[in-house]
Amino acid sequence: MSEYLQSELPAIELFQKLGYDYFDAKGEMYEVVLEDRLTNSLKRINPWLSENNLQKVSRKILAVSGSSLMEINSEIHKLITKADALSLKPTPEEHPRAVKFIDYENLDNNEFLVVNQMKFKGERANSIPDLVVFINGLPLAVIEAKNQTIDISDIPDLDYYQANSPKLFHYNQIIGAINRISGLYGTIEASMKFYSKYNEKASDELIELIDNEPTPQDILIYNLFEKRKFLDIIKYFVIFEVVEGRTIKKLPRYQQLRAVNKIVDRLKNENRGGVVWHTQGSGKSITMIYLATKLRAATSGFDNPTILVLTDRTDLDNQIRSTFNRVGFSNINQANSISHLKTLLKDSYGKTLTSTIQKFQERAEEKKEVEVLSDKENIFVLIDEAHRSQYGLTASYMRQSLPNAKFIAFTGTPIDKENKSTLNEFYGGDYIDKYTIKQSVADGNTLPILYETGLSKFFIEKELLDAEFNKMFGNESAKKQAILKTKATQLDKNATRRVEEIAKSIVEHYKNKSYLDGFKAMLVCHNRYQAIAYKKAFNKLAEQGQNSFQSKVIMSFDTKKDPQEFYDLATPQDEVKKSIEDFKLPFGNEADVSRGGKRQFDNTAFLIVSDMLLTGYDAPILQTLYVDKILKEHNLLQAIARVNRTRKGKSAGYVVDFAGITKHLVDALEIFSGDLEPSDVMVDIESEKTTLENRHTKLVNYFKSVKKDRESERDAFILQAISYLEPVDIKDKFKELVSDFNKSMNIVLPDPFASKYDYDFKLFNEIKMMVRDSKEKITREDSKKLQMILDEHLRANGIEYLLQKPIDITDYKQFQAELTKEGKHNPLDKAKAIIKANEEENPELALELSELLERKLIDAKIDRKQAVIDLFSDMEEIINRHKNRHSASGLSDEKQLVVYDLVKELSDEATELTLEIFDTLDEWLSAKAILVQSDAQKDMRNSIKPILAKYNVDRKLSKDIVAKLVETFV
Repeated sequence: MSEYLQSELPAIELFQKLGYDYFDAKGEMYEVVLEDRLTNSLKRINPWLSENNLQKVSRKILAVSGSSLMEINSEIHKLITKADALSLKPTPEEHPRAVKFIDYENLDNNEFLVVNQMKFKGERANSIPDLVVFINGLPLAVIEAKNQTIDISDIPDLDYYQANSPKLFHYNQIIGAINRISGLYGTIEASMKFYSKYNEKASDELIELIDNEPTPQDILIYNLFEKRKFLDIIKYFVIFEVVEGRTIKKLPRYQQLRAVNKIVDRLKNENRGGVVWHTQGSGKSITMIYLATKLRAATSGFDNPTILVLTDRTDLDNQIRSTFNRVGFSNINQANSISHLKTLLKDSYGKTLTSTIQKFQERAEEKKEVEVLSDKENIFVLIDEAHRSQYGLTASYMRQSLPNAKFIAFTGTPIDKENKSTLNEFYGGDYIDKYTIKQSVADGNTLPILYETGLSKFFIEKELLDAEFNKMFGNESAKKQAILKTKATQLDKNATRRVEEIAKSIVEHYKNKSYLDGFKAMLVCHNRYQAIAYKKAFNKLAEQGQNSFQSKVIMSFDTKKDPQEFYDLATPQDEVKKSIEDFKLPFGNEADVSRGGKRQFDNTAFLIVSDMLLTGYDAPILQTLYVDKILKEHNLLQAIARVNRTRKGKSAGYVVDFAGITKHLVDALEIFSGDLEPSDVMVDIESEKTTLENRHTKLVNYFKSVKKDRESERDAFILQAISYLEPVDIKDKFKELVSDFNKSMNIVLPDPFASKYDYDFKLFNEIKMMVRDSKEKITREDSKKLQMILDEHLRANGIEYLLQKPIDITDYKQFQAELTKEGKHNPLDKAKAIIKANEEENPELALELSELLERKLIDAKIDRKQAVIDLFSDMEEIINRHKNRHSASGLSDEKQLVVYDLVKELSDEATELTLEIFDTLDEWLSAKAILVQSDAQKDMRNSIKPILAKYNVDRKLSKDIVAKLVETFV
């Protein structure tokens, strides 16, 4: 009785409010199809049917046969949804007409009925589901109601009904489980672990309908069974996907249903596309299929459109096409060139096409102009992973090639900071729909990701390293030595002893975590050289009996440059694809094969990668990602999402960080947590266009003295330009102008406004490459020498894990809170040691580090509650900035940097202004004893004033700045 009062009765009452008829079957026996209601509905919907034809139609739907429940269900779904599934002649003389079992256009032309406690014949006993939902006499849904103390995620009744009374499920489109406080829905033959929640907020219509606070049960029933919504799901959102020879029936998750209908509404009412941001693992490919299905429908009013699905990689193009094929989308055309695409677009009738976005760039560069492929308006371009490649010239070419097409972009990580104008300019200024990481985890579609961080405890034998460095590079220019030292800070990640210590830690961590449950791991490396270094370290541990796990390096090769050890240790190119697929298999006897000869097991525990497999690779068996590479924003989120896919026995994914990405992770989660408004990630594109225009004019005018025409006499112009740029100051200024121009191009693209500068963009960047100082270029031989020095003089003694326990990053706010909790590691000793090490050589750096530490410990009142790695990450940023800032700004030392910092806000040419001040004051600066004299200081002030005026520094500001500048020299 409690089930009836708590769940079944409220459900019946809601169905009645939705306009359903109702009767209580009271446990009486019934046939699966209510034939009288079916016949009456067929007459009403198809009044042209003769009595003879009416009987034929009834027999057809009642006697569908097949080798399995799934096959029969699929055939019936075609009959009740496809317009051409069954046609008959009204009379022998007339043309055939389509028979409709459901009138999808005229809602009131159908009969909707809900029945409780209806009894059906069974193979073992009778089946009595709580609720059966009929449309026109066909049982299209079965719902089991329980009291709220029962966990509805595992109700054996539903499996029992399908096995015991399979004919009831021949017609079934939705199976539901409800208990007032929750609701789940799924399809025939699906395990209940794959049933979905409907975690949508209650709509105003529902609240008004029930005049009470809607429960999860109410929300599920309303969104699935409100009459128009129910018909919409049956006709457009039921798919049958063939996976490894087995057919699986799928229903949409609530965010897929919501997003597709929002897109169609926008296209209909506003004639524009937009961005759908659904986190990784939420089924974007299937969402695109639902959308394509609905766009195709005659009732949508898009006049049999052409649908073009674009990706940015050939393997993803193949993957998308394969997915469309698996669900029965016939005649998918893969455009292998722009010429081929143009031919395919010529047809007046709609097609479904796939291609890669890069083909648009190839064509534009080949033809030296953008060719219009089609000006039709009913072309819909569905773009997969919009954050990666839909910016820049390539996207601009695409949009100009299809000027009237509508673009709908799907991304798992939203538009990032660097390209934030794209959303505003091309996709309508807001997201069509958002589905965040946190929501996906709450719904059980993806898993929590637990984050751990480890710090490699290493130190450098500084005196020996310095001596070795001077021996090898002492004859190089000061500038090149500075560049080499910067390069060394990158190469230390590859140092043999450091890599060996981390490899040892990885093996131990993996053995105690993922391997115990049969899951696998991936190691993300700084570069390909480091990937090989890790492979060697794993092999060495295996030789020493400390590593029993197999590993493979997956990377691409450069046949002209790569050393032989790459080929010796990495997976051969012709085996990469198979290795990637085999990795998804469980551990076991690799000699075992299926009846069809397919491999059943694979014992590779680690895939070692640098850039490959960090996006688009779905391997549910992958549980742990070891990261020794600095990743940021969407690249970071894409990478860590490799471990969030669901699999039996897998409760979470793990990310173990050896590179210090905590700060980047916090930043990424802040951007991608879903809390940001469109205004937070957009800029005013019009003002950016003006900036681009001005920067382009500056760059072109810089070459006024070059008399050759840069377009008609390109080669001659380049030669004269290179000659003009020979003086170092002229060349440095040019590089700065190009850098500014490039930034503006990146912001404005893919707006066609920017594409008119395409020619100059390529021209001036080519010149920039040609005027690089070869003496300051680091050769491969230089890199080898640096690595050898670091391998010899960098010492490592283990890995220290810095957090007490793994932290779940999928809830951003909770992640932030956990980072500040007190841990057992006090950062004070390590931080003070770093400060002390810099006091003698770089007192300014030591002072800034001290101020940072004081700020963390006193101003913020966090002491040990500050996450250790966060503190070190901030310190590392400051250290790197001090190492590189002056050279990055075109200055020679820290002293010039002090002056640069004073004037950088006053002039666009701060570097030139700084250098001219030093040149002018050289006489005084070389004789420091006279700097304390008042006359000398007056002369210096008088010398600085005209320089400031020359660089257009505001006169009102000059007085104060002159005094500050002289003060820095005294």
